[in-house]
Amino acid sequence: MSQTQRQVKLQNGIIMTVESKAKNCKVIATYFGSRRHYPYDCKDTIEVLQDSIINEKELDPGVKNLDVIIVNHDCGNKEGKEFLNSINNTKTFCGRIRVIHRDWEEGKGISLGSFDYAFKHLQDEYDYWFFQEDDYKLVKKNYYGKGVEIFKNPLVGFVGYDMGATLYALKNKDYFDLRIAQFVFYLPIIIWGYSRYLKRFNRAINEAINLMKRNKLYYAGGMMGLTTQKNLKKVLEKHGRLPHPRVPNPQHTQKFKQFPKNTIMYYFKTFFYYNRYITGYFLYAILGELEFSRVYYDFGLRIEAFPDYKKLIYSYKRKRFKGVK
Repeated sequence: MSQTQRQVKLQNGIIMTVESKAKNCKVIATYFGSRRHYPYDCKDTIEVLQDSIINEKELDPGVKNLDVIIVNHDCGNKEGKEFLNSINNTKTFCGRIRVIHRDWEEGKGISLGSFDYAFKHLQDEYDYWFFQEDDYKLVKKNYYGKGVEIFKNPLVGFVGYDMGATLYALKNKDYFDLRIAQFVFYLPIIIWGYSRYLKRFNRAINEAINLMKRNKLYYAGGMMGLTTQKNLKKVLEKHGRLPHPRVPNPQHTQKFKQFPKNTIMYYFKTFFYYNRYITGYFLYAILGELEFSRVYYDFGLRIEAFPDYKKLIYSYKRKRFKGVK
């Protein structure tokens, strides 16, 4: 059966397959604590979400229905939580906003944990699932409908939208950064008590590089993209959750120190000053962000890049559109 087909039992006992309207959703992961980049704090995050909601009200996604599920990784910020509660059930272009709060749990899961939480709680309510973090917005009309069309090919497991860096790396067979991460974070992973993840960390990098060598898309940037209920259930059945490590991510009570960027000292100071944070971040980058879409190759499926990428994604963090290098 296709993603939108349902089986109905008639009075005479005959089971009939019928076509029904697909239910669509978008999951946006948010958090109201301190961050290294804009939005830096609760005030900034509310500002970003307000603009994002305007976009959801005005932009035609190209499907008949689309609910926006905002998942708050609840760090205890009262102002942020009250803001989200105030917009719950707000009408969007062709749906509504649904707000979910999930427990802090020592910061475990970050955005990936929020994606996992949303799917586990609402998996049977939607046929198509789009995932994105709160510091981006998609601004091109019909972006969702065009993504759904790609799933007419049964071999597609995930449609990636933020694919600029991936396409560039694939074109140039540039897996140097992955090898560097594998080398640089070997000892920090052990020192900070994450050694149980080391084998998986190395395997994930090796699998990504192998895909690159075979000229296959190896991940979707920022976990941003579209997949189906059926595909997500395959992942859940095999792994028990959508890909991410359960590494604690302590909330920072002070604003991150900002070092001069684009210099050797910037990377040196950041690496050593926030070494535990950076090490945890890279575990999430590899075992979370990379694996979130790469995992579909394990089921004989593949990642497909959304074709119309120019001025598709606006980055609040960079205050500009994302594109291909």
